[in-house]
Amino acid sequence: MGLGTKLMMMAPKAGVALLSAGGDVASGFDVTTIMSESVKTTQGQMFSVLGLVVPAIVAIVAAGVAVKYGLSWLKKIRG
Repeated sequence: MGLGTKLMMMAPKAGVALLSAGGDVASGFDVTTIMSESVKTTQGQMFSVLGLVVPAIVAIVAAGVAVKYGLSWLKKIRG
């Protein structure tokens, strides 16, 4: 049995052990709240990156298209 298989078999048991350790964990530990905040943070970061990347991609593609059609237009004019 490989290491990956052993880890896959042990992972659920480790998760159950961590979540069932209610007495030793601080009272403010709430998985639902932590996951919700993580998703909101990740969503905000992704939208901020998209706000920077999408305009740059559009400008690059537009420049490429303009050059391609501009050159073909000049070749038609030249004969």
